[in-house]
Amino acid sequence: MDNKVKKVLYVFASALLAIFIYIILHEGGHMIVMLSAGATITDFSILTAHVSGVGGNYTNVSDLWLHANGALLPVIVSFVYMLFYKKESRSMFYHIFSYMFCLIPVGSLFAWVIIPFVYMQGNAPAGDDVTKFLYNFTHDYHPLFVSGAATLIIVVWIILMIKKEVIKTFIVEIRK
Repeated sequence: MDNKVKKVLYVFASALLAIFIYIILHEGGHMIVMLSAGATITDFSILTAHVSGVGGNYTNVSDLWLHANGALLPVIVSFVYMLFYKKESRSMFYHIFSYMFCLIPVGSLFAWVIIPFVYMQGNAPAGDDVTKFLYNFTHDYHPLFVSGAATLIIVVWIILMIKKEVIKTFIVEIRK
């Protein structure tokens, strides 16, 4: 197989696999909080990226976690994965997948940077996790705390990806 075709297939397969895992972790993050609140899960779909449940005793704090944990669980799992990343590996697929697996969760945090600004203008997307989080969060705190926290995580994340050489090895593999 031609090396260029192999790279394109690896990038495509890695992106699909990383997105699939991200959706499972994102919806799983919501589900963990739902179950901890005593809810019964009625639907879990990867294709529609949706989880729903009935019942449960939610507090303001558990409601905040319900909406935040969809973003946090993939970030935490990806962070642990990155800690064990082996830059010495000779597998092209491993390096490409690692890049995608680490990039997608941090990329999802950009919504947590931008939506608080839109929320303050009264135009936040209804039904979005960030909007739902802000609805409860802003009773006590300014929405830009969310933007600041998300920005900090993104910056630390990029520094860690550079330090662990996830980005460098991805570029090396693509340029070979």
